[in-house]
Amino acid sequence: MAKEELTSIEWRSDQWMFQYGGLRPDNVLEYFSQSPFWDSSSNNAVLKMQTQFNDLQHASYDLKNMVGIEFAVTHQEPPSLFIITKFRRTSPTRAIPLAVYYIADGNAYEAPSLYSIISTRMLSSIKRVEEAFDIARRHSEFHPSVGYTWKETTEQKKARQEALKDIQ
Repeated sequence: MAKEELTSIEWRSDQWMFQYGGLRPDNVLEYFSQSPFWDSSSNNAVLKMQTQFNDLQHASYDLKNMVGIEFAVTHQEPPSLFIITKFRRTSPTRAIPLAVYYIADGNAYEAPSLYSIISTRMLSSIKRVEEAFDIARRHSEFHPSVGYTWKETTEQKKARQEALKDIQ
């Protein structure tokens, strides 16, 4: 099954932020869990369901001992910027990053992958080179006895011949 493309989605819940008094380091993952980026089968969701009626003080400790998908706030500049990384945890000491999300002023986005950024930049660069070659091809002509030469207007030809006379 193909992964749904979420990099073009912007998500925001003004009602949630109003109800909980804005975003803070202690509630940003709860806010993020309401977004379409959230994986309801993640370890975070499982742990939340299992401990919803218990004290959550040891949630981060328990999360590190679980294997599977996990979300973590990896950078924060409250209240305007939070970066959340989706990991695949394989052991208590090893977690492989799968995706990066950011919340900027309450708007949640999925960051594009490095592959998509580089491929987009390369495609636009190649397009510009192709356009340059098309322009060069329009200004050149080929004759079997001479080969390729640049097309010149009569003014350009006169100016070139006068410049050659001045040099001689």
